[in-house]
Amino acid sequence: MTRQRPWTARMLAVLLGAVLVLTGCSGIPRNSPVQSIELDGSNAAENGDVQFTAPGPTEGDSAREIVEDFIQAGVAAQDDYKVAREYLTPKQSGIWKGSVRTLVYDDRPSVIPGARADTYTIQLEVVSEIDAAGNMTEMPPHTTRALDVSLEKVDGQWRISQLPDGIMLDTANFTHLFAPQTLYFYDVSFHYAVPDVRWFPTRTGVAAAMVEALLAGPADYLENAVVSAFPSGSALVRSSVPIESQRATVDLSSATFLDSTELSRQQMQQQLELTLGGLGSVRSVVMTDEQSEVKAGPKDPEFVVAEVNPAVPDTQIGVVDHALYYLKGKSLRLVGGIGDIAGYHPRLPAMSPLGNRYAFLNGSRTSLVVVDEDGGSSVVATGKDLVRPSMDAHGWTWTVDNSSTTRVLAVPADTALNGKVRPITADGLADSEVTSLRVSRDGTRALIVSSKDGETSVSISGILRDADGAPRGFAPPKRIYPDVPATHAVWNSDVSVIVSSTSTTEKVAAEEISLTGTRVKYLPLLGMVGLSAGPGDRRPVYAETKDNIHSRVGNSWHIMEDMVRDLSYPG
Repeated sequence: MTRQRPWTARMLAVLLGAVLVLTGCSGIPRNSPVQSIELDGSNAAENGDVQFTAPGPTEGDSAREIVEDFIQAGVAAQDDYKVAREYLTPKQSGIWKGSVRTLVYDDRPSVIPGARADTYTIQLEVVSEIDAAGNMTEMPPHTTRALDVSLEKVDGQWRISQLPDGIMLDTANFTHLFAPQTLYFYDVSFHYAVPDVRWFPTRTGVAAAMVEALLAGPADYLENAVVSAFPSGSALVRSSVPIESQRATVDLSSATFLDSTELSRQQMQQQLELTLGGLGSVRSVVMTDEQSEVKAGPKDPEFVVAEVNPAVPDTQIGVVDHALYYLKGKSLRLVGGIGDIAGYHPRLPAMSPLGNRYAFLNGSRTSLVVVDEDGGSSVVATGKDLVRPSMDAHGWTWTVDNSSTTRVLAVPADTALNGKVRPITADGLADSEVTSLRVSRDGTRALIVSSKDGETSVSISGILRDADGAPRGFAPPKRIYPDVPATHAVWNSDVSVIVSSTSTTEKVAAEEISLTGTRVKYLPLLGMVGLSAGPGDRRPVYAETKDNIHSRVGNSWHIMEDMVRDLSYPG
């Protein structure tokens, strides 16, 4: 007779069998539909592994129990998911790939009978999906996924004979078993290190997984927007990066260095050091060519130490009485050396992160005005409901024309040489209303807020550029799903953004979202109509209401004495 075991009882048995490579005990939280072990730093093994064990199938398990218990066995990654394979037929066990995909779910899965005999459908509310290279795709709230499985009897016992590759983890176990790691690529000038956050299992071999992902190239949303010092076809000799005395040895195939130069090898070395330096177990990196150490010669004259999370200047720009003003700390000062711009009724100004160039919109938001290095102002683009300009490190000024056909516009620093304004291909924004576009400090990514058919989208897209740095389009977007209404977004660091809406009458809550998985919701502010932030240490966040400017101290908003409109950090 088949035993019936409640899901929660079976899950508790799995978790009580968890091995944390420690003799201590852990508490089991009771505030989640799927229970999980609480971990702390003392529960990690010396090699950094966090391991769970799960029981294999028992004699007489029903077909449904086999499916349910297979889902829970995904927590045990040891020996290439050996326990999970015990729930499969011998044939399926030999071809199933557990590590190619991880579905992270937020609520208890439903296992329901399928349309055919001996089949079931697993229904999940999926939060995110992680591929074999560690790329995380965040899902819209309440996204469901249905996975079909088939079963047959092997020696009188039910086993799964068909199922998709990959494992399933609830959100609590995912945070214990995976961790974000940052790979680094370069901008087209090799001056900036551009982060590419991935998620890898917290077990032995993570360094090799990171290097293999680095050699395979950037995430889709950065494709052709960043560059790598490693040529296509670069590979590890073996899928291993030994770490001894905090020194990682990266043994690469000879094809990696076939056409390399002293400069490119130094850029490769730097890229590896930046990427593996995020692991606490790595202090230095040795690069070898099939076990022969690649000696680092004198620094090439063209080699640049790449900036990580480059800061913007700590001076903001704003508008007072139809003139541009600097705000630094509590000091307010008129921007000198420019002609009278009061006739434009300037709004929403921007300031270049490099040099003395400015941009703003006119009062009706139909003209983009640029102020050059000599202080002269000119209208460089026109449209309808133009968005606040953003000025990148390559000298281009960006806005969006929300006319009948949405157009992204970019204006070069030298209009005589490169033309006055350039429309940028952005097929994904067709028929959308764009309310915000901000370029990252390294000039490689655009943070865009748009809406279409009543649905708001917050996304990050790599900026495609020609060899001379001129923009020509966008890579496919990476979607972000804030927990607050969003009409505007700003960069807070190279891996975090702040999103918010605006209202003159309601309380507005801003949310800080990091690509590494952390989120912070700011204290709501009544009547917030603007928000400014910028990458860099000690760059306070400012918010504007109808009557005051507020600075964020801790999690509170403090009113400032000066009143300046439309504040913005450079960029």
